Amino acid sequence: MDLLDKKILCELDMNCRQTASRIAKAVGSSRAVVGYRIANFEKAGIINAYPTSINLGRLGYSTYKIYFKLFNLDEKAEKEFYNFMKAEKKVIHCLKTEGAFDVSAVVAVDSIKDLDDFLMLLKNRFSQIIKDYQISIVVSSRIFKLSKILFEKPAKEPKAEKYSGITEKIVIDDTDKAILEAIADNARMPIVEIASKTGLSIDIVKYRMKKLVEQNVINSFRVILEMGKMGFYHYVILLKTRKASKEDEDKIQRWAAMHPSLMYLTKRIGNWDYELNVALKDIDDFNRFLADMKRQFSPVIESYDTIMNTAIIKLKYLPF
Repeated sequence: MDLLDKKILCELDMNCRQTASRIAKAVGSSRAVVGYRIANFEKAGIINAYPTSINLGRLGYSTYKIYFKLFNLDEKAEKEFYNFMKAEKKVIHCLKTEGAFDVSAVVAVDSIKDLDDFLMLLKNRFSQIIKDYQISIVVSSRIFKLSKILFEKPAKEPKAEKYSGITEKIVIDDTDKAILEAIADNARMPIVEIASKTGLSIDIVKYRMKKLVEQNVINSFRVILEMGKMGFYHYVILLKTRKASKEDEDKIQRWAAMHPSLMYLTKRIGNWDYELNVALKDIDDFNRFLADMKRQFSPVIESYDTIMNTAIIKLKYLPF
């Protein structure tokens, strides 16, 4: 990728609903060139999806991350398992992984009983392949912007989207739900098409979408990139700490913000205290990252596990 490619991707990462004209103005190019490059990114599979990120906590849902270890897995069983994950609305994110676990999934439920029902169904249906699983709940997340990965290490703390797993619930109506359903898989869908798909007027769609953003129901309009086609491996470090003072937590967050390879930092309750998502170029880069993490936090680290995300099975922030 050249410099213009990187700038265009960073603009999409900031807000993928931006028009080609607005992106062109931001990156110093023409609308035609920007449109051509975006189309090439999609054709090459560099751009994987344009999901609308929904703050499910505002709608009364809790999200749980489940890491699965599988065994006795043949082609038929694997296909059945992934088809179940794709079809189940409670599963909003599912990834194929390598390393300590084989699959990671994010499940959105409105009660502990709902989570228990889901797990019972899953274990009964796939008892022959589920060897083990671990569950954690999100406390807070920081998602750093793509410019942090594609450009040099920033001199000051870069921008990040910050989310809390605990938030005040609001109620939305069927009109809002219809709009969210329309744009869940394609955040770049034009207003005219959203209106046509939902049977609403353009003015109502504009007003409702603006309100959903203001109410923090819509977190962001995202672009999901195929990191492997950009020259990166997507590693996940599951970190367990032996102590957790406010000073330790602040230090971890500052280090994560300034480290050029770290894409997201999530604080969790469960077997691990933090999940670090990093974009690394090769095994040497991976070893350097681990060495730096240990050097910075050796008094704090109890243990860690590593996995590598290899394929997106499902991504749709809409459990209804």
